[in-house]
Amino acid sequence: MTVIDFPAPTTPTHPTSATARSRHRGSPPTVTLRELGHGETAVLDAVFAGLSAHSRYLRFHGATPRMTGAVRRKLAAVDGRRHLAVAAFAPDGTPVGIARLMSTGLREVELAIEVVDAWQGRGVGRRLLTAVASRGRAQGYSRLVADVLAENVGVRVLVASVLPVIAVETAGHVVTLTAALRPATPLAAVA
Repeated sequence: MTVIDFPAPTTPTHPTSATARSRHRGSPPTVTLRELGHGETAVLDAVFAGLSAHSRYLRFHGATPRMTGAVRRKLAAVDGRRHLAVAAFAPDGTPVGIARLMSTGLREVELAIEVVDAWQGRGVGRRLLTAVASRGRAQGYSRLVADVLAENVGVRVLVASVLPVIAVETAGHVVTLTAALRPATPLAAVA
């Protein structure tokens, strides 16, 4: 089990604690992040149970009143290389979110992220995305792809605020964001 300790970012796109208090309910949340291992279904189940029907719809792109056995097995098949997952835990140890990357090619991964309703809007998604993107970079991936429902503005804004989006494609009600996992090259260095 790997515990990931990421200090709170302090750049303008990552608010300091004073800014976070004004944007989020109460004090900034204290969550612990750690990588998930193969077969940690209790964490999957707890996060799924904390999602409202609307949040499940946004995450799974359709009505999902329960997780099927096949989906549950696929989501629990974390291997730390081709399928990475980082989970967030509340101070009492309750799982409150998961971000995962699944390899779709040699250097490309697909993102999935969910935060339980009670913890949404409190910076947990940003911390999860930052952590899982870091793990993806460490594994040699350079591009992230996220298929997001057009109405899921929160995740679209989250991805664009954490990673440099290099392409946006719309097909019906799904927006595909492609982002670079590598840090952006400053324009001065390109010239």
